[in-house]
Amino acid sequence: MVKISNILVDEDLEKTFVIEDANSAFVNEIKRAAASQVPVMAIEDIFFIDNSSALYDEILAQRLGLIPLTTGKEYKLKETCKCKGKGCALCRAKLTLKVKGPKMVYASDLEAKDPKVKPIYPEMLIVELLEGQEIELEAHAILGIGEEHAKWSPCLAYYQKYPKITIDQKKVSVKVALEHCPKDVFEVENKKLKVKNLLNCNLCKSCEDRTNGAIKISGEASKYIFTIESWGQLPPQDILKQSVKIINSKIKDAKLK
Repeated sequence: MVKISNILVDEDLEKTFVIEDANSAFVNEIKRAAASQVPVMAIEDIFFIDNSSALYDEILAQRLGLIPLTTGKEYKLKETCKCKGKGCALCRAKLTLKVKGPKMVYASDLEAKDPKVKPIYPEMLIVELLEGQEIELEAHAILGIGEEHAKWSPCLAYYQKYPKITIDQKKVSVKVALEHCPKDVFEVENKKLKVKNLLNCNLCKSCEDRTNGAIKISGEASKYIFTIESWGQLPPQDILKQSVKIINSKIKDAKLK
């Protein structure tokens, strides 16, 4: 059974942990599901009433679509909503923007009808308005997945094999190993080279190449270091849980077929 243990980085928007008893295909599927199949909110449709800024409607719409929005559990994907994608309070959130120059327009200037769906980074710059310029629009945010467009991607997810290091003390040059490890993995103890920070190793094999094989770097066969860096729409732990649910759902569908 796959195990998730040993949390190495535990921050609000970043989690790094160890996955054990898994193969690369399964771990890669978690990565793909996390980055491209977990749904989050993003602005999709924009109705411009006035735009005399320096940016064309299309450019402004793109900038607004890439603003990360908080994502609650109340909303449904439009294809699974009762309204069948027509747009209703269950699958669509409204935001408005009405500003006049001179002014720097930020994400915080967007007014959300539902306070649960709002910009995560209010200081994100949208556009600068000069004297006499103004913008008035209504935007609709919906749930989507990164597979359809990057604006619906909730995170950056990546992994590597759990490092395994063996040292031939008779052949290794301590000085060369220390000089050519960029990640401060080794230390000297009683004139012998020792592994100090195993989890710093990113399997670059620079030390292996420079010491003519006196150091051997490899990865554990069924053990991985996995990282999720959230853009803010969802906490990393929620992204992981939803990724596993999505994978389980696909397995069940495959069995039924």
